[in-house]
Amino acid sequence: MKNICVIGALGKLGSSLMKHPNAIECPWQFEDKVEELDEWLAQHTEIDTVWHVARTCRTTGIRRDAETFLLDHGGLLKILSTRAKNCRLVYASSKIVYGLGGDSDNENEVLSPDEVAQYFNDDLIGTINCPDWQQTSSLDISKLNNQRTIYACTKLANEQAIKKACRNYKIIRIWDIR
Repeated sequence: MKNICVIGALGKLGSSLMKHPNAIECPWQFEDKVEELDEWLAQHTEIDTVWHVARTCRTTGIRRDAETFLLDHGGLLKILSTRAKNCRLVYASSKIVYGLGGDSDNENEVLSPDEVAQYFNDDLIGTINCPDWQQTSSLDISKLNNQRTIYACTKLANEQAIKKACRNYKIIRIWDIR
C-alpha cells in the first residue's frame, strides 16, 4: 500500500491529493534546509511515495525570474538528495514545456483538481500528458514570453533531474486545472 508524502499540499491540486487516505502533508518548503526534510522523512519511515506538486512563483509583479527558477530547482535537488529519491516520485509538470502557455479556450481540456489527482494513483513509469488524450510531444519554448520561458525551463530542468536521480518516477505534464 502506498504511504504518500505530498509536497505542495496547500495548493489547488495538493488539496485534492490530500483526499487520498494514505496521504500525509509534508510541511517542508523549498526555502527550508534539506536537513529539515531529512528529519521529517526520518520521522515518517512509512513513506514510500512522494507526490511533488509545489512550485515557486510570486502572486504580484514579476511572477517568475532567475530567482524563482533557482529556488524551485534547488528545492527539487534538495528533495532528490534525501531518501525521497528512492521512493516513487510523481512530479507535476506542465504543458508549458511544449510551448503552450495560457489557459485553454476548450472547456474539454480543463480538468478539475480531482480529475487531475486521479493521474497520480497508478504505477506507470515515465512522462505522460494530463489529460492523456493530448498527443503533443514536441518540446518548443521558443515563442514563449520571458516569464513563461523561465517556467518552462524550470519544469524541464526538474524533469531531467528526476529522470537522472530516480528509477521509479512519473512526470505528469498537466494541461489546465479549473
